[in-house]
Amino acid sequence: MIDMWISFGEGFLLVFTIDNKESFENIKIKRDLVLKKKHNKKLPMILVGNNQELDNKRKVSYKEAKDLADSWGIEYFETSAKTGFNVKEVFEKLFQEIIADKKEKHKNKKCIII
Repeated sequence: MIDMWISFGEGFLLVFTIDNKESFENIKIKRDLVLKKKHNKKLPMILVGNNQELDNKRKVSYKEAKDLADSWGIEYFETSAKTGFNVKEVFEKLFQEIIADKKEKHKNKKCIII
């Protein structure tokens, strides 16, 4: 099922939970899977640290996650699905990136009018 989602996906949220180091480590594997399936290194993608409301139980520092996102050339957001913090903003940003990606791909295609 994941392969199908990746195949049809045009943008990706790479979500881990900030209070679980293993989920953070696994996100690297998920990103590699997406890149392999899409045969493309430039995709609309955002790294998301969820459960921001559990900041006092944090196992992944903001800096560690931000540094990883920066190394991948993508944005990093922290969210809380429980409180709604930054959820709308993450989806809006991903949609903006998808639209920009589509415009860029379309711009590079030459149209022939007969």
